[in-house]
Amino acid sequence: MEDKDLIRYSRHIMLPEIDIEGQISISSSKIAVVGLGGLGCSASVYLAASGVGELNLIDNDLIDLSNLQRQILFSEADLNKKKVDTAKIKLTSLNENIKVNSSNLRLNKSNIRKILEGSEIVLDCTDNFETRKVINAYCLNEKKILISGSSQGWKGQFLALDFRNENSPCYECFFEDLKGEDLSCRESSIFSPLVGIIGSFMASELIKKLISIGELKSEIIEIDLKQNIFRRLNLRKNENCLLCSKVKK
Repeated sequence: MEDKDLIRYSRHIMLPEIDIEGQISISSSKIAVVGLGGLGCSASVYLAASGVGELNLIDNDLIDLSNLQRQILFSEADLNKKKVDTAKIKLTSLNENIKVNSSNLRLNKSNIRKILEGSEIVLDCTDNFETRKVINAYCLNEKKILISGSSQGWKGQFLALDFRNENSPCYECFFEDLKGEDLSCRESSIFSPLVGIIGSFMASELIKKLISIGELKSEIIEIDLKQNIFRRLNLRKNENCLLCSKVKK
């Protein structure tokens, strides 16, 4: 690690749980962020600032005026530009030592392997269940770590699933009945600080996993910012799940 890196990441390195060894692990990692809405923008900023070695950004949307209320990577000068290309420029300017890849597309069954291959951990910041299910199935089959978040109104949630553990539930264990329902923020309300909090939690869980701090539990963290309520719910594998019950151990 060079002297300038010791200075840049000094506040991390001062934490005994991270130290130089942990920062090297962060800087050697390859992470995928799927979706550059409010959650993806917030999470990717902290991942880039923390020195994650390689960020793989995936989104097929253009920047709209209504995005600026919560998507902190973008400004009025970026309107009508591709989110992934703009985010790549902004994140690289924040930390020139990291590698940022951009894919202007929507993940599906036919392209997901090529796009996410090599990523250690996948952050699912998407806003529709069909894409979430595709990501879930891929991470399950490839035994990757999946961290997924969502938000609407005053409430949000995130969950972490470690598919290296054969007893881990999958997304469809508890969201099986949501067939194609849309989570999009285009037509729904959203309290802007909420996505910053959820996105930061997702980035935090990811970084802690990279440096092996604590156990990555299968749980949902629910947040209600109107009432300032935080709730933790343990998740259990559904033995009758139509997806993960068929996966070979």
